Amino acid sequence: MKAVRFLVVVVVVLVVGLAAGSFAVSQGAPEMTAAEARLFTQAALNAIEARNVVVEGEVRAETFTPEGGEPIPVWVVPATVSGQPLELYVMRTGDRAVNLDDALPNGGYVLPDEQFEALERYRLDLAGDRVREARSGPALVAGLLVILVAVALLASVVSRRARAGAAAPSA
Repeated sequence: MKAVRFLVVVVVVLVVGLAAGSFAVSQGAPEMTAAEARLFTQAALNAIEARNVVVEGEVRAETFTPEGGEPIPVWVVPATVSGQPLELYVMRTGDRAVNLDDALPNGGYVLPDEQFEALERYRLDLAGDRVREARSGPALVAGLLVILVAVALLASVVSRRARAGAAAPSA
């Protein structure tokens, strides 16, 4: 009877652990909010060492289609660098900018080539970080429950062997 109770507890703990783990990994890719897109833009322009960065204006939800590519949902974030306007197109689901509109009316660009290339390499997943933080609790519970079951099973096997060894007749 004791073995049946133990088995039921093990099964319940495993089911709860699997449910918590499944929840933690089953959520889809998170979408960045407009406020996060604004923070991304500020951080990206600061990271490439742009001067006098001001991120202001209304963040717009649009779709950007790169040449020969698939449409990408983006946030268009207006900003100024050293008093010159630009717009950064930030992926709504992702960790990077996909376009920069920094053409000046009289020709040229706001950012020099080095900063533009650095901006292409810049990655920051604010939405992913937010969701990972929310999922860490269920994932931790799942991991701890699986460890608890493993320790309980090991203890059960060791105690059974100890009892079997003690009950064996000595020669």
